[in-house]
Amino acid sequence: MIKILDLYVLKKFISTLFMALLAMITVYIIIDLFDNLNKFIDAKMPLIGYIMYYTLKIPEIISQIFPIVVFMSLLFTMGNLTKYNEITAMMSSGISLLRISAPLLILGILLSFGHFWFTESAVPYFSRKHYEAKDYYLNKGSKFHRKMNEFVYQEKNSIVYIGSFDSKTGIASGVSIQNIKNESIDSRLDAESMVFKSGKWKLINLTRRKFIADSTAYEKLDSVIVSLDFEPQDIAEIELKPIEMGYFELDEYITKKKSLGADMTKWEVEKSSKMSYSAITLILILIAIPLSTGRARSATSVNFGISVGIAFLYYLLIIMFKNWGAVGQLNTIVSAWAPNLIFGIMGLILIRRAK
Repeated sequence: MIKILDLYVLKKFISTLFMALLAMITVYIIIDLFDNLNKFIDAKMPLIGYIMYYTLKIPEIISQIFPIVVFMSLLFTMGNLTKYNEITAMMSSGISLLRISAPLLILGILLSFGHFWFTESAVPYFSRKHYEAKDYYLNKGSKFHRKMNEFVYQEKNSIVYIGSFDSKTGIASGVSIQNIKNESIDSRLDAESMVFKSGKWKLINLTRRKFIADSTAYEKLDSVIVSLDFEPQDIAEIELKPIEMGYFELDEYITKKKSLGADMTKWEVEKSSKMSYSAITLILILIAIPLSTGRARSATSVNFGISVGIAFLYYLLIIMFKNWGAVGQLNTIVSAWAPNLIFGIMGLILIRRAK
């Protein structure tokens, strides 16, 4: 009997979750389309560009909206079961609310782990492809290319390689500029770093190599001013974003950037948030169960209002704590997990009272 009830509750929830996820993805795409329509029109993006742009963005959308969609779906599912006295009937037969909720809590744990796996495997791959499609269709004139955390700029007579770029300080590291003449490398500048000042780039601690026949002339220099047809903002626009990397890949990226002297506090917060964000799914389920069953005749609009209000407060706290962590006012782990701790305690209190 209990197993049948478990399957019944899960079936109701999963069907609602699927429809809600589909609806939210559609709404997200429509809003984003209207928001970027002028850019698409100006770039004369073809139909295949629209399809590629949004198809590749779907995994990223799912990773962002999944916790709140689970929360809303559970509120609607349990709210309807309560509204039609199905929860009351189960509890009258001696089944506790905690036991009724057990399959949902177990599913919540599985969904949290599944969300982390999804953001670790599928999301980085498709996000990179999405941004590649964006660069191809929207930034057709861009001469910048990237490969992981390296940048390549190419024009008619020179190629610029940048090993790493700190968007906060505007300093590029591991810079190599190759000058091309007669389809071969004529000379090369290898600099420890490069900084943008007064409309020009200043190479610092560099070696100049001049290739002559079978010999190479070397020259050590403290600094050299060069004119290049790009600015720090051009590099920052195509820099890898946290969403394009999994947790372990991001950890490796942070370690490499730190070794070059970059301040990675903000990225440390993003790394910690990758795990904490997946846990939101389970925490919102803890809150949704007592909230929905405690409102016996709530209208659908009321449940929707409750879900929006709680989600807004939760995400507001996430943004606030992440900002405090990014500027160094809080420990990176605390800033990522504090909202979960607050709402997790709230969920446990609500469940205890509902019993």
